[in-house]
Amino acid sequence: MPLLMLLIFTLASCGAGSSTAIEPAASGGPPSGETLTVWALSDTHIKDRKHMKPFRNAVEDVNDNIPDVDMAINAGDVAHFPTVESYDLYIKTRDGSYIKEWHEIIGNHDYKTDKGNIFREKLRGGGDVNYTVEKGNILFIFISNEDRGKPTVITDETFEWWKDLVINNQDKIIVVTTHAPLDGSGIMFSGLKARQIVDSKRFREVLRDYKVDIWLSGHLHIPQSLPDTIVTQEKLGGTTFIEISSIRPDLWGMKEPESRVLTFACGSDKLLVRSRNHKRYFYTPGLDKTITLSKPYECD
Repeated sequence: MPLLMLLIFTLASCGAGSSTAIEPAASGGPPSGETLTVWALSDTHIKDRKHMKPFRNAVEDVNDNIPDVDMAINAGDVAHFPTVESYDLYIKTRDGSYIKEWHEIIGNHDYKTDKGNIFREKLRGGGDVNYTVEKGNILFIFISNEDRGKPTVITDETFEWWKDLVINNQDKIIVVTTHAPLDGSGIMFSGLKARQIVDSKRFREVLRDYKVDIWLSGHLHIPQSLPDTIVTQEKLGGTTFIEISSIRPDLWGMKEPESRVLTFACGSDKLLVRSRNHKRYFYTPGLDKTITLSKPYECD
């Protein structure tokens, strides 16, 4: 991705991808009443102690300024190099958060030298790296990278597992997390082969017939102020694709650490998505979006 192009886009005044299912959020912050709030982050790229500051600052920002987060999702590339030290540093910082429930997936950097084995032992207790979590009538599906390389490789076996889950849970709000976005999602740069899920056609065919509400991904490291970082694809059953920027800063610090905060309100079919800047300690003005879900969220 040419740096000049990215810089031009970054400096432009722009909003997220438009759609009939996405509306600018009303002012006043998250909804009142019982909620499920999710901190969605990605691409922490932990190397060693010298590279901990962005993630540490992000955790401190949430601790100090974002109350009542129920769970956190890390969409991959937890570590830059998969070593015991890098994951131990991540876990130590993560465990300094008041958020007690964390869900991570394997990104291309987590997989590349040991096929995700250290990740699996450290973050999944040796268990499955493709898994689900239920919160009320929300089904979260987490899918890890399954081969080396920059694109996200998902085996046919895992695809069939995902397909069965989607088909058999149409009574639920379905939220999918992968490291790279789906080709055809409309997310900026997702048409590049190194920045997408390999053989995305399999997934698109399912989405045309079965509802998936939200698809979260990272990998691109692009500012959340760019166009087409939140896109609802009516031709794919109305799935809303949300790109999560990196916690790691890029472009010599000009691309600042960012994440998303998602709030589901009990009894409502509206999802509030906010863009958090962890260097400036604020929600970026003008980027709050309200997404209409397929059904209201039913609390536990």
